[in-house]
Amino acid sequence: MKLIISLDGNDIKLTIKDGRKIVGELAWTDEYTLSEKLLPNIDALLKKSKVSKKDVEKATAKITKTSGVTSARIVQTVVKAWNEAQKLDKR
Repeated sequence: MKLIISLDGNDIKLTIKDGRKIVGELAWTDEYTLSEKLLPNIDALLKKSKVSKKDVEKATAKITKTSGVTSARIVQTVVKAWNEAQKLDKR
């Protein structure tokens, strides 16, 4: 499974996919509290979709040019940390 974090300006969308099938989605609009809400919302989506963190092998980011620099960096950092954690879990 894959976690996709989409950032389009102030619109954030989380998607969990198993191949081409969408297992779960969560979207919201946020301007100033992305750093506070992103991880709790990922946890909420996983719980709602009944998916374990270990089942999500990879995270990816889709960021548009209209997105702010800070928000883009937050998303990129979460994606990078998720993928590194999955590599460490496989050891």
